[in-house]
Amino acid sequence: MDAIIKGLISGTTVSLLIGPIFIALVDITITKGWRSGLAYVFGIIFIDTLLIYALYELLGDIDFMAYQKEIGLVGGIVLVLFGILTFTSSANIQHTNVENIKTYFAAFLKGITINILNPFVIVWWMGIYTTVATFNYSPPEIFAYYFSLLLMVFLFDLLKIRFAYYIKNRLKTGFLTNLKKVAGVCLFIFGVAMLVRITQL
Repeated sequence: MDAIIKGLISGTTVSLLIGPIFIALVDITITKGWRSGLAYVFGIIFIDTLLIYALYELLGDIDFMAYQKEIGLVGGIVLVLFGILTFTSSANIQHTNVENIKTYFAAFLKGITINILNPFVIVWWMGIYTTVATFNYSPPEIFAYYFSLLLMVFLFDLLKIRFAYYIKNRLKTGFLTNLKKVAGVCLFIFGVAMLVRITQL
């Protein structure tokens, strides 16, 4: 249950982030329909799953118990920096171009491309990976954590698709900036909590 709760919290936090992935989802849904938006979301989830698997394949042989404090420190700092960058950055909805998406498959590929070419996505998953490594979870608990996280991301994306027209009419720079600040504060608090926990080990 602890793993599921933390996964849901992490999924909610990352779902609040405002960036090109979110903007593209809204634009695709409005211009190409909800099915294209759903295909786009599946592309994002597909890459997220591959990144999680790759991290565990590449780093799975490391004895994290021997470096628990160092790993927690890195993970906490990464999340704190993410929070600061998210809080201080401004929103701009002019840079996303989805006019070349013609089919559901193209939307799926767009989700893959925009996700894997975003360096912050990889940094985010590395931060999550190092954080989870300090929880001493068993394999089933690790699976429950990531499943809950990705499930929450998927559900939030469905809500974004459902209310795309409503959101699109209100995508003002000031609104997006304020929402980014909320997400930044959440990330910062999560990172600080991680650092505090590490100091108590």
